[in-house]
Amino acid sequence: MNIAVPDFGGSALSGGAEFLDAVPIIEISDEVRDSHRLIGFESHDERARAFNLLRSQLLKEMADKPVKLIGLTSATPSAGKSFVSLNLAAALSKITDRKVVICDFDLRRGSILEAFELETERDLSEYLRGELPDWRSALFRVAGSDLYVLPCRKRMRRSAELLTSQRFEELIAGLRALPPEILVVCDLPPVFASDDAMLTASHLDGYMLVVEYGRNTEKQVTEAMAMLSPTPALGTVLNRYRGGFFDAYGYGYGDPYGIKNYGMSVQPK
Repeated sequence: MNIAVPDFGGSALSGGAEFLDAVPIIEISDEVRDSHRLIGFESHDERARAFNLLRSQLLKEMADKPVKLIGLTSATPSAGKSFVSLNLAAALSKITDRKVVICDFDLRRGSILEAFELETERDLSEYLRGELPDWRSALFRVAGSDLYVLPCRKRMRRSAELLTSQRFEELIAGLRALPPEILVVCDLPPVFASDDAMLTASHLDGYMLVVEYGRNTEKQVTEAMAMLSPTPALGTVLNRYRGGFFDAYGYGYGDPYGIKNYGMSVQPK
């Protein structure tokens, strides 16, 4: 599916969140949702229970903290961080009077557009390279939800340069300036893949670490958290968990175990 994003100008880009009313809306078919397991949009779906509980745990953790921008990352690739990021953001967007912007900050291997099976004319990479005047013109909203997406469709080798640029700082400032009811969820690259996660995390209010059950080691988790310090850790998400409360679904909220063969290309199951 291709989507065309109009130019926003004048009052549409004035202060506040009025510009969100002009953001294009896209439909995600049931087939795509099922194929990519986008279950966070369906609060009453039994499969979304883990993300509903994760949502409540996160909001509870944020209750007495000034948290606006949160990141989700993993120690190693293929742990399912984008799957968790998307479904958590979708679950959060279903709460009354809550809007969510999910940003694909994995500039080398952005995957959010792939999960929606979409192509878009504009994206974050164009803004960071100076080819797009305003990052807000790259946003789209998922129909039937209050989830807004800032995608990244191109894979960039100069990612570190872009993440330390003035334009990235302006993007972060713009996201922070959004009204209080808007939460920003950032899908970050894996910590050990490059220094991109560390560069981005320094701008965030906190992060959650996705841990792959049976593969990530305690040492990997400890080292990843040390590398992301002093950004606060809001919690860990145990993905592909087998056994216990989330046995039927294969993901859960908990502690890290297991061993990871770094560099393996394993698709979420």
